[in-house]
Amino acid sequence: MDKEKIVLNETQNDGKTVYLYYNKTVGFYTAFGLSAFFVTHVTNPVRSYSDELQMPVVIVNKRQILDLRQSLRKIEHTEHCYYHFETRETIGEEGYRKWLDGILLRRKAV
Repeated sequence: MDKEKIVLNETQNDGKTVYLYYNKTVGFYTAFGLSAFFVTHVTNPVRSYSDELQMPVVIVNKRQILDLRQSLRKIEHTEHCYYHFETRETIGEEGYRKWLDGILLRRKAV
């Protein structure tokens, strides 16, 4: 995973874009920031927070990828590397902020 690319994509995310990145170490796709938030609207991935990238992260399995492919418009895909989807609706900043606060609160409780 190219950390700089992830940070750049998510800081410039227009709220209608979902990026997934393949993590070779664990064999799953991951999504960060606004992309992660939108993924939780379509499927129920494992949620966490990346201290290294300073943003929320979700882990997406094969079944969830299929759900996303049926719900979103695929823009770009490179096998075992990257997905780029476009949503039909804009991801709301207020909802994202509440979701992120919930992740951070659960993280502190552990």
